[in-house]
Amino acid sequence: MKSVLFIHRSVGRNLINDGKMYDLTMQISPNFALSDYDQNLDLLRDNISVIPRKLGLSFPGGDTKPADYAAIFSNTVDPTYKRILDFALRYDVVVLKSCYPNSNIKNDEQLEAIKNQYLSVIQFFTSRTDKQLILLTTPPLRHLRTNAAAAKRARQLATWLSTQNFGPNIAVFNLFDLLSNPEGVKHPNTLYAKYCRPWPFNSHPNAQAGRAIGTLLVEFIAARLPD
Repeated sequence: MKSVLFIHRSVGRNLINDGKMYDLTMQISPNFALSDYDQNLDLLRDNISVIPRKLGLSFPGGDTKPADYAAIFSNTVDPTYKRILDFALRYDVVVLKSCYPNSNIKNDEQLEAIKNQYLSVIQFFTSRTDKQLILLTTPPLRHLRTNAAAAKRARQLATWLSTQNFGPNIAVFNLFDLLSNPEGVKHPNTLYAKYCRPWPFNSHPNAQAGRAIGTLLVEFIAARLPD
């Protein structure tokens, strides 16, 4: 049985809870054991323990930005963060997600910097063929929390990540595309109206989104693993 660790913040928590990912894992693919680490709450859960436990991990930048992941998943990781790296590498599959504020890409220079941060993480895993990396593209923002240019750059980043061939042990789940308005419609590249919560400035996708996408994510992970 393969072990899977999903590192995330609040949108990931919504996917897991609203999408009932632990239940789906047992139904769809009992050949992998799911664990998730909520960086915002410093809580690790799995499909065996009833009560989540705190790990006392301190992420660089205190967040799950691509730059923070690049600082952790590195052959020259700072000793301060090596405990996080060692913890993650206990698992066969590592699933990484940044949260929606990282879709506020202010200019092309920032876009290129984020690409390079992702490439740094990918390069680290490319050299570790005994592990698999699954990257989730960053969720979109609501249209009231961004602007057209920044939202378009977020789409460009998601498209770039999801269309590259990074190698046999690297895969990308295009969460941004599943949650966002397409080009050519009102408020393109922002969170679908049907997936918005009732509060106008809240970019967390609603329970409907969690139910729809949680299943797809479990199926995506399962497809990467042998029977």
